[in-house]
Amino acid sequence: MRIPRQTLCGLLLVIVLVVSSATTQAKPAEFRRTFLLEAGARYEISVRIKTDMQDAPTLASVYIHNEHGEYLRSTQLSRSLAGPHQWQQVSTIVTAPPGAQRATVVFTAAEGVEMEWDEFNIRRVELDLGNEELIRQGLVYTGLIVDARGLNLKRGMSPRVYSESGQLVYAGVTVTYDFLQTAGIASYGRELSPELLRRIQPNGTVKVSPLVVKGLEVTGTTETNVIISDQDAQAILQALDVYDFLAQYSVVFLID
Repeated sequence: MRIPRQTLCGLLLVIVLVVSSATTQAKPAEFRRTFLLEAGARYEISVRIKTDMQDAPTLASVYIHNEHGEYLRSTQLSRSLAGPHQWQQVSTIVTAPPGAQRATVVFTAAEGVEMEWDEFNIRRVELDLGNEELIRQGLVYTGLIVDARGLNLKRGMSPRVYSESGQLVYAGVTVTYDFLQTAGIASYGRELSPELLRRIQPNGTVKVSPLVVKGLEVTGTTETNVIISDQDAQAILQALDVYDFLAQYSVVFLID
């Protein structure tokens, strides 16, 4: 039986609409970003989402790799959001394991969910400072001093500190552009002056208690990065468990 041309065109149109509708409904909204990790640091990764659906599944996945691109571990957070059509924040916290170099975060949501990419944030989570008396006793470090004198270390906007084994210890990777322009992620000086010490004095505390490490060599084409011993790197990581001074960019480089 021969189907009239007009009927055939109508059938094809219906098929196209059905397939298109099914594809649209199945297609999720997705956003991904890759960022550097600092050893032992904790990061909160968040995005703002809104929907008028009663059950809108969302998934936040963080994949962590080492410097060679090898997979180390992942973290997933699955949530079902419901209306009203108002902005809600979905977030997850990850801690950089030993050997971690970078992470890729992927946010996925069902059709009908809006994601506000301008509000996609990665921030280093600050630990509580704790009892001020601990600072008086020198049991809490309030900042880091890297003594790089004699190494010809250059000043830079984004200096990095590495361990001997290649672990990225500090890079200020979550700093905002405004803070970078006004304060920078570190201060420089030949000697410890009152101005430099204020860099590592938390608000409201009565004393600074710096952790001092010795630079071993300069690295990088701009000669703004420094290598410290694995032992000093480990001391920094242990100190961060008490108070995360790197989250406050409380870092001073002593240079020639």
